[in-house]
Amino acid sequence: MYFQNLDIQEKILKAINESGLAVIKNFIDNKKILNIKNEVKKKINNINYLKIPSDIKAASKKGQKLKKALWLPKKYQKHYERDQFKQPTGEINTKVDKKILKKGYKFYSKFTNSIEFKDPLINFPEINEIIFNKKIFEIAKNFLDETPYLGYIALRCHFKNDLPNNDFNLYHTDGRTKITKKNYRLLKFLIPFHLEKKQLVEFSQIIFKRNKMKSEDFYKLQYSKFNDLPKYLQKKVVKPKVMKGDGFFFDPDNFLHNAKKPNKLRIMLYIIFIKKKNYMIPKTKKILISKKFVNNLCPMLKKSTKFLNKV
Repeated sequence: MYFQNLDIQEKILKAINESGLAVIKNFIDNKKILNIKNEVKKKINNINYLKIPSDIKAASKKGQKLKKALWLPKKYQKHYERDQFKQPTGEINTKVDKKILKKGYKFYSKFTNSIEFKDPLINFPEINEIIFNKKIFEIAKNFLDETPYLGYIALRCHFKNDLPNNDFNLYHTDGRTKITKKNYRLLKFLIPFHLEKKQLVEFSQIIFKRNKMKSEDFYKLQYSKFNDLPKYLQKKVVKPKVMKGDGFFFDPDNFLHNAKKPNKLRIMLYIIFIKKKNYMIPKTKKILISKKFVNNLCPMLKKSTKFLNKV
């Protein structure tokens, strides 16, 4: 599960396929980490750089229930607990007021669990050098069995607060269906920028493939807390030792995963690799990237930007 570099690709791929995880130790140096962390801390208080997040505080006061969990087959609908937070964050309609966001993250973090930056490839150009690493794309190519494209890039901050857990904080699979269509397969690579010394990332994963789970368990356990999991899954929870400077691949469709709330501001870079007919592409086309930067990439990496909006 742990690798000192990206050169032993066969072993990395084996780890991803078998356990859904591969941690690349010392992937980035302290200077890059510090530069990005400093930029994040400057821009996290500037509304011009922020996407409007869901208002978890307001939503929890309303106490609404999900009318329908759209990913559930009909026969499992009646068994699903319709907590409004058992769904992706973006699907919660109540949003944080801009007046609240203008007061800075130490204030607006009392209203939402996380926030995403606009146009990260433009507003944080430092991350381009990290993302466009040929060896990462080679691993993605071998995992997906075809040319990988960038499907989504997000730089997101997560907060310590007393709000209800939602989305990231609960165990789920990204696809939420028992079988993923061949074209919808994806691979994620995550990099934390907030860790210090011997701190570990807050991520955990259940090393038990969905195809081994009972269908009823797979569907009803989407967006579950640890205590709601059956014992056979609780025993399979792994908290990888991802530390400062590390990055990690994980398979978000075959394995239930979550990230508990941090003890301080969490800063994460999310890189998602997709196939050319993935459902995510309409969302990908909204991501801006410098045309000048793309033109200087090698052919393989340049091709990966096919669905990004070049400006």
